[in-house]
Amino acid sequence: MASRKERDPEIIPLICQFVARRNRIQEEDVAALARFCRNHAELSPGEAESLFALARAGLPSCPEWGDFFAETLSAWFVEDYAGHDVGVGAARHLITWLGGDDARLNPACFRLLTQVLERAAHCPEELLAFARACLMRAMGVERLAPKPDVQVA
Repeated sequence: MASRKERDPEIIPLICQFVARRNRIQEEDVAALARFCRNHAELSPGEAESLFALARAGLPSCPEWGDFFAETLSAWFVEDYAGHDVGVGAARHLITWLGGDDARLNPACFRLLTQVLERAAHCPEELLAFARACLMRAMGVERLAPKPDVQVA
């Protein structure tokens, strides 16, 4: 495989754009992306953003997509981008890449978030709160509101 310096820096974004236009992530798409993403350390933030955008689209996908996306991007994020002691700035970038504070994560994005939390030695409270909120939304609980006081006459 060619290193990032030897390969066209636009190839991963182009593959992602092609797949998004087709409106379905197929096994051969994952194989093509995996060929260029073998070494997560060589991913640029722009290439990672292309993969995040494809994941956020929530397209119908083959079973291999979720494994590839979560494994590749969680390794890149923790080992190469943020470090094992994830700081607030990197946590905010991850939250943005996953769709923002009110995101409803699809399975691939939720798996990525889970793997980041598992790989990191430390995560800021903001990322943990985001993960809890995503879990609550996935469970169908928008917010745990206090019960109103009921006055008995």
